[in-house]
Amino acid sequence: MLKEFSDPIHELIKVDHCEVEVINSLPLQRLRFIKQLGVAYLVFPSAQHTRFEHSLGTMELAGKICQKLGIKDSKLLRIFRLAGLLHDIGHTPFSHTTEVFLGDRSHESLGEHVLYEEGIADILKKHGFSEEDICLISSLAFKKESSLPKVITGEFGADRLDYLRRDAYFCGTSYGFFDYGRLLENILLIEGIKCVHISALRSLESFVIGRYFMYSQVYFHKVVRILNLHLKEVLEDLLNRGYIEPENFHRKTDAHIIDLMLHMAHEEKVRRVLFREHFREVFSTGSREVFEFVKNKLLEVYGKELLRFDTALKRVLDEDIPLWDERNLLSFKEVSHIVANLKDIEIYRIYAHPAIREEAKKLVYKLT
Repeated sequence: MLKEFSDPIHELIKVDHCEVEVINSLPLQRLRFIKQLGVAYLVFPSAQHTRFEHSLGTMELAGKICQKLGIKDSKLLRIFRLAGLLHDIGHTPFSHTTEVFLGDRSHESLGEHVLYEEGIADILKKHGFSEEDICLISSLAFKKESSLPKVITGEFGADRLDYLRRDAYFCGTSYGFFDYGRLLENILLIEGIKCVHISALRSLESFVIGRYFMYSQVYFHKVVRILNLHLKEVLEDLLNRGYIEPENFHRKTDAHIIDLMLHMAHEEKVRRVLFREHFREVFSTGSREVFEFVKNKLLEVYGKELLRFDTALKRVLDEDIPLWDERNLLSFKEVSHIVANLKDIEIYRIYAHPAIREEAKKLVYKLT
């Protein structure tokens, strides 16, 4: 190992010569200037962490998971670590908030492009990785098909295990904390399938519940969501006015966009984000039918310019997690009564311009 990074989540992250050179490349350094949670820091002031340190953390966890799975091949271990390090290089400014501007592309497909077209593949070749190795790194990093276990992605891959703890830490909440050590110690590879030993059932439940509350209380926070909506409107305006070139958007950072916004700080669209002069929530429900009814009634009175609508949906589990009881692989969904009784998150919200907020709330009260 050549270098050490101090990290509040993993304490020390050690990297080798190849990893250092990749970290020092422009695509990785750009991630220092992209906030992990977009504009969530306008609601949770300490959420200033970036995609850069999350990438380091994901690399570190990928290596630890590989060791727990019994992967002893040193080159394969390096491949998994590099996949973890590179998994977010395709992110656009403000992370997931702006992916809507990529059209039919995703940050994963952009990441693959960056890997091959912006010098990283050349660095890997210089350090002895073949074309086949680089292709495998790409597959593991960017959610492509692979016969290897899901170490980076998946329901409890390195990506998710890192960002939940990191986001909870920097948001100043306790929702995303779980018995990380016990869960990591009980990750197994049985019949080629990554699973968790049943003795760590409660740790796994705390992980899933922690993620559930991070979505409901942080990622889907009502102000975070409306600020994201307003930010998208600002970006769409910047694109339409030619201030941003769509083909180069993935090379920009949060700072590029904020600089443009600061020069337009007198405009109402920009002030909604930068100065929190955003639309206010006037209605929230878990019923799509009720939401559509209230939405249509409000539109009849105020029109779409004074209203904004948001739908926040998240499943409790994106995929089942196998449990090992020393004899058989079991379904986590079936074994855990706690998780089985959690309902998928389904929040429908209506926001109104501050000038009509109170009036709109009174109308909503009459309608419901």
